[in-house]
Order: sequence, then structure tokens, then C-alpha cells
Amino acid sequence: MMFDSYDTYATGPAGEILHFDIVVAAGTPKPVVEMLAAKYAESQSPEVETELVSRTSTSPTELAMDQRAAVKQHGFAIASYSNRRRIAA
Repeated sequence: MMFDSYDTYATGPAGEILHFDIVVAAGTPKPVVEMLAAKYAESQSPEVETELVSRTSTSPTELAMDQRAAVKQHGFAIASYSNRRRIAA
């Protein structure tokens, strides 16, 4: 199975900027990825920016085991970078 990884930024409920990666099955349409990002941000109408950064296989060195399991079970996985939040202007 192949996976796509999107580098993602979204505004959170308090106006903070959230930075995270979304891993989905390869070929998942970008609007679906953006919808998942908006849901994760838990904001009324978050601004979302996503960029496809890689396409990987199921090789253990390319994708963490928990991410592969989450994609298979839920259709996506999120790797959060919570220490990189900033307040939006």
C-alpha cells in the first residue's frame, strides 16, 4: 500500500497556527485531506493549507507502524508538531 504525506497548517479555535502532517492512502483527493485538517483543527472555520510532501510505501523505515495502522483503520493519521504553534496575526 502507498501513502501520501501532507505538510499542513491550520488555524485552531483560539487563533493559533497548528502545524501537523496528515498521512492518507495514496491518491486521496486534496479536498478530503483539507476536510480532515479542518476537523482536526476543531475551529469554526479554520484556514487550512496543505502541501503534498511525499509518497511512501509500507516500508517500516518510511512510515511509522502506528501511522500505517491508523491509516488502515481510520483512513488517515496525524503527526502533530504541537511545540511549533504560534498565534495568528
